[in-house]
Amino acid sequence: MKRDDRFDEIDSALKELQKSISRLEEVDTEEITRKVEQFREEIYSGISRWSSVELARHVERPVFDDYIKAVFTDFLEIHGDRIYEDDAAVKGGFAFLDDIPVMVIGHMKRSGNHKDYVKHHYGMASPSGHYKAMRLLRMAEKFKRPVITFVDTPGAYPLPEAEYKGQAFSIAQCISVIACLRTPVVVCIIGEAGSGGALALGFGDRIIMLENAFYSSISPEGYSSIIYGDAANKEIAADTLRGTGRDLYKEGIVDCLIQEPTGGAHNDPEMVVEETSRMIRKYVRELLGQDIDKIVKDRAATIERMVPHI
Repeated sequence: MKRDDRFDEIDSALKELQKSISRLEEVDTEEITRKVEQFREEIYSGISRWSSVELARHVERPVFDDYIKAVFTDFLEIHGDRIYEDDAAVKGGFAFLDDIPVMVIGHMKRSGNHKDYVKHHYGMASPSGHYKAMRLLRMAEKFKRPVITFVDTPGAYPLPEAEYKGQAFSIAQCISVIACLRTPVVVCIIGEAGSGGALALGFGDRIIMLENAFYSSISPEGYSSIIYGDAANKEIAADTLRGTGRDLYKEGIVDCLIQEPTGGAHNDPEMVVEETSRMIRKYVRELLGQDIDKIVKDRAATIERMVPHI
């Protein structure tokens, strides 16, 4: 079966068929329902990398706000970078993970159940967002709070004003701060993770990644435009980039792969968020039991191992 931009439409039609079957009266629908679900699973088995990109961008996929509300308590947002402005593409603040005080930072592609992508620049941070993140990282270090980051961005903010303010420099600084930070850092890659915008918050002591999230140095469309002259070969580009959670877990770049339900995380967001939260708790408690000098040393060793992949 050819997978293209109608991928989501096919899944929606199958789910609607399941609902219609369940409403049939005086008919044993168990076997029919089982066959429809089996067909859905066959469609998603061996899913293409481009299809994973589509699922990573799905408008109903759980976003940073959903994780804040479900995983943490007493979240207190901290605004502003103390240099330029308050970038709506990056959100962060103090919170509690059970009884553990933590710092939570992430990309805001949209808020909650709203489709306010423009307000948040689709999660694309400007230098202000990176400086805000650095400010929060240093506060976490000062108060000895573990950091949990959530990555969900197509890339850094691409407009000229961001370049004028030193976009590349702010990304490099953010990575440098994390590399030297004397407190544990757990990363969760929950959706699209593109280019330097993702790298700014996408490095830490443990990396959790959803199965259909896509972490790469450039989007498939961008790669296709540069190599082939237009975006028509985006499927080939996605295969070349090999950026799905499955790919990066196999390569040892991420530590934990969160399996998604048939059809993507949006089909059972509670399960995905719960499994992600379970691994966050596991890694935070594990890292808190280690000496911070060992954590920083291991982090440096991880950077050295990743160099061949860059």
